[in-house]
Amino acid sequence: MEENSWFIAVVTPNTETACKDKLEKLFANNKDIKLESYVPVQRELHEWPSTGKRHWVDRKICPCYLFIHCSRDVRYAIACQAKFILHFVMDRTRRDESGKADFAMIPHSQMLDFQRMVGDAETPVSIDVSRLKVGSKVRVKSGRLAGMEGYLVQEPKGKTKLAIRINMLGYASTEIPIELLEEI
Repeated sequence: MEENSWFIAVVTPNTETACKDKLEKLFANNKDIKLESYVPVQRELHEWPSTGKRHWVDRKICPCYLFIHCSRDVRYAIACQAKFILHFVMDRTRRDESGKADFAMIPHSQMLDFQRMVGDAETPVSIDVSRLKVGSKVRVKSGRLAGMEGYLVQEPKGKTKLAIRINMLGYASTEIPIELLEEI
């Protein structure tokens, strides 16, 4: 039996959470279809300079993306029945048996690391789509991200970041003090 993968569905702007809820509701009564969906969101305090008001807002880390953990057959059923999903991201570097571009898939271990980073990071998480100049492979020694492995990235202003690779997206990174890291 084929292992489930994380597929990347594209939805219209600002509908990510609503599409997640619609998807779960659409297949809730079908016991044969097993899926999990995820929208990476971080809560941030924003201040409007014109009024001085401050509000907590939920920032979507990957706008227009809905991540879906399912089998290829379930992905096909979703594509046929969930009209609110525009399409699935394709991986032009991989080909299926017929020679056509295959669907982009993110390994489960990378998605678990990404979910943990989004949930536990104490600073904003961002996706860097450019090719990072990857430094040393590091492990976080302590704190809420203890045990997570990634790459050390040095910012021009001297700040350090932990970056983890996410296939088809690039790198997710968050600022982290250098003293919490050890080289692997």
